Amino acid sequence: MRATYLGIKGTHARQYSYPNTVPIGEGNPCALCPAGFQYVMSGGNSTRESGSFELRRRLRAGLTATATYTYSKSIDDAVLGGRGQGAGFVAQNWLDLEADRALSPFDQRHLLSFQGQYSTGAGLGGGALMSGWKGALLKEWTFVTNINVGTGLPLSPVYFAAVGRTGCSNCLRPDYTGVSIYDAPPGLNLNPAALAAPALGQYGNAGRNSITGPGQFSLNASLGRTFPWGDRRNVDLRFDANNALNHVTFPGWNTVLGNAQFGLPSSANQMRIIQTTVRVRF
Repeated sequence: MRATYLGIKGTHARQYSYPNTVPIGEGNPCALCPAGFQYVMSGGNSTRESGSFELRRRLRAGLTATATYTYSKSIDDAVLGGRGQGAGFVAQNWLDLEADRALSPFDQRHLLSFQGQYSTGAGLGGGALMSGWKGALLKEWTFVTNINVGTGLPLSPVYFAAVGRTGCSNCLRPDYTGVSIYDAPPGLNLNPAALAAPALGQYGNAGRNSITGPGQFSLNASLGRTFPWGDRRNVDLRFDANNALNHVTFPGWNTVLGNAQFGLPSSANQMRIIQTTVRVRF
């Protein structure tokens, strides 16, 4: 049994913005100022704190398992990761980059992970003394599974409109009306009445990554065995299953205000895939 605390502080991360832009409906005080380009700064920062509790069974009688629960929170106002990594975003208001400080795109408040492995024919209770055709058929198989259950990832509400003098059409956010975003009508996962177009001349007050997405679940498993073949040859037989239960999980919902698909899943996880591998070693 083990309990762990981890704190991480990041500095000098990238921030993207479009200088010399104004909210929709507001006159530009500097019409001749250069615009339409993306400005990159290194003033971003991030913090992440997590506490985890791990319970582990050491290998005995062919069985070993580890269960880990993690409670964490990550906040940033920057694009995290190296070049081409992380979920990128452009600040809504180039004069107020702090307004985009919010939960990180990968923030997952609760996560429960389980890893288990069992080998048949180990220990007296596992059939170590089994012989004959039963022993030849049932012993020395190894089963491995990995299960992850967690809360949803943050999503940003989007007001689909082009930022003046730029090509960015998903940089703006709507206003919150005060109605619960999760009090959705039948058939939807989000309530469209919770969002409204921002007032002319103002930026939307809906925060970045202020919507919690759908819960996550995955179960992968594998089964394998090695068969001796002669003195120096072996045959490995292995079955690998991704999404073994063929359970449907949605990574996220459509959060674009006014979109016909608002509140509906934007995509689904991959269906079950089973792969069989036969390898001869000599």
